[in-house]
Amino acid sequence: MKKPVLVVTSHFIKPVERRIDNEYEVRCKGDGTSFTREELLTAANGADAILITPFDRLDADFFRRVSPSVKVISTTSVGVDHIDMHAAAERNIAIGYTPAEVTDATADIAMLLLLGASRRAFEAQDLVRTGEWTVPRAAALLGWQVTGKTLGILGMGRIG
Repeated sequence: MKKPVLVVTSHFIKPVERRIDNEYEVRCKGDGTSFTREELLTAANGADAILITPFDRLDADFFRRVSPSVKVISTTSVGVDHIDMHAAAERNIAIGYTPAEVTDATADIAMLLLLGASRRAFEAQDLVRTGEWTVPRAAALLGWQVTGKTLGILGMGRIG
């Protein structure tokens, strides 16, 4: 049985790439660069599906020009703002996305950024990396404590 043809616009961790290679005839760029619009359209000729990232912008013009063989496009993101959903629907192309896969990681990163900003971690790390860390410079980066502060969360979706 012939494997479905999948165009992949990014690289993944080894277990994911092994599964993709086992289950699909894969079309991708081997040099690690991104597809241009024209390259992606060419790669999609005769393909069954496309796996994209949020950096791949699929607008109405893309959907007008993409091969009729493409039946599904999936993105490795929670959002689909980089995809013209109306144009995809007009072409009857199903769109897949990952609405809950990175919820916890996103919340964790929000906390990381909050704590890093409060303690001026990026600035301190830069001083250490450049060899400019001195007691007077470090004292200027005391930042502020999160303890006792009130945090407001706008929108209580999955991440909030």
